[in-house]
Formats: sequence, structure tokens, C-alpha cells
Amino acid sequence: MGKVLAISSHVVRGAVGLAATVPALQYLGHEVWALPTVLLSSRPGLGRLAKRDVPAAELADMLSALEADGCWPSLDAVLTGYFSSPQGVVAAAEAVRRIKAAKPGIPVLVDPVVGDAGRLYVAQATAEAIRDSLLPLATIATPNLFELSWLTGRPSRSSQETEQAARRLGPPTVIVTSASETETGVATLLAAPGRHVERVMPKRAGIPNGAGDLFAGLFLGNLLNGGSDEEALDASLADLDRVLAASAGRDVLQLAALNEHLRTR
Repeated sequence: MGKVLAISSHVVRGAVGLAATVPALQYLGHEVWALPTVLLSSRPGLGRLAKRDVPAAELADMLSALEADGCWPSLDAVLTGYFSSPQGVVAAAEAVRRIKAAKPGIPVLVDPVVGDAGRLYVAQATAEAIRDSLLPLATIATPNLFELSWLTGRPSRSSQETEQAARRLGPPTVIVTSASETETGVATLLAAPGRHVERVMPKRAGIPNGAGDLFAGLFLGNLLNGGSDEEALDASLADLDRVLAASAGRDVLQLAALNEHLRTR
């Protein structure tokens, strides 16, 4: 069992941000220290929205308290996702730098949640802070295709261009979700030193938000369980597809599909 510090958004209703990442990591046997960057009643687009940003100073206070308690050496990984302000990104990046100093070689997965479908859905200053402050600290990044192109400033119109952009992003291991699509399949691309792997999942209609958050948690959890990055990719995509199959046409991801599979193991 590993200990993972996860910093991202949290929703009361739905399965995005920490509400997807934490169950994925726990399903795979890991202890999660979850720090929300913003609190929402539900994901945007799912009814009336109440939102409370967690101020950067409060994020920094929480992280400083954990450091003062001597927690950093016991961590096994860090995962970051959605941020609502550039100041929050900077607070998290400073903590990650200190964690890496206390635990050299620790995996740091940055899911650079900045946009999709051709547009940013965070402020440009926040996206730039993720690019400039967090990504240089990452050992793993999991952008979608739009995020990869925006963060690198490079087009991703083919598998070759996507791989080239992934290798320019910075982290040694980059997994591009929704790297390409056909009428029947969605590709995920992994670019790592000496390796280029692509996997295709069935394309499913009516999938609710949160698949990227869920995948990030599954991949990191499988990696901590001792698999290679390719083995972790395959195991994560299998679990992700199981959840997506159960979630098609629903308002939120049906994470109980993970537990149903666990009972049959």
C-alpha cells in the first residue's frame, strides 16, 4: 500500500476531480491524503452550481502543517489535477519541490487540467502556471489532446505529431488521453524513454465528465503496485472501460463498477 498526496477539485455530487481520483487509488489499495483546491456542489453543467475556491494561502497552510508533522518522507507519490487560481498552483508547486527534496525519486503525476474540446476552461494565467511551475516537477503527465497542444504550442494532427509534442512537454512519461478518435475507438498514447505505446478503447456515447481524473488515479495506483508503465496503462484502461460501459447515458460516472469487478477477483 502506498501513500498518495492528491491535490485537485472536489464535488459533492458526481465523480470528477478528487471524487474520481481518490476512489480509484483506494480501489487499488492505496491511502490517499486528499487536499481540495475548490469545492463544488456538482460538476459544471449538472444542475445549479455552488462553488467555493480554497484560497492559496489556506492550501499553503495545510501543506506546511503536513510538512511540519514530518509527513513528506512517508509519501509514495503525489498527484495534482484541477486548480482554480495561479496562486494555488504556485503553492502546490512549492510543496512538491519540498516533497521531492525529502523523498528523491518520488513519482509526481501532474494531470494538467486546463481545457478540452478546443478551449481553455481555466483562466489563462492558471494554465500558464501549471505549464511553467508544475509540469517541470512532474515525472508523469496525463494531458488530453487539446491540453497537450496548448501546453506545447505544437499541433497534434497525427500520431507522429502527438508523440513529438508529448516528448517536448517535459516529464519523462506522458500519457495522452483521447489522442485520436475514430467512429468506433478512442486511442491513448504513452510516450516514455525508448517507448511509444498506443492502445484503443471502444468509443462510447453519452459518457459523463471525470474519465480523465479517474484514469490518472488508476494509472498512478497501478504503477505504485509494481507494474511497468505499459502494464499500468493496460490495467488502467481495462478498469476505465468497465466504468465507462456502466456509465453511458448516466449523469455521473458509475464508480461502483470498480467494486463489482473487485468482488470477482
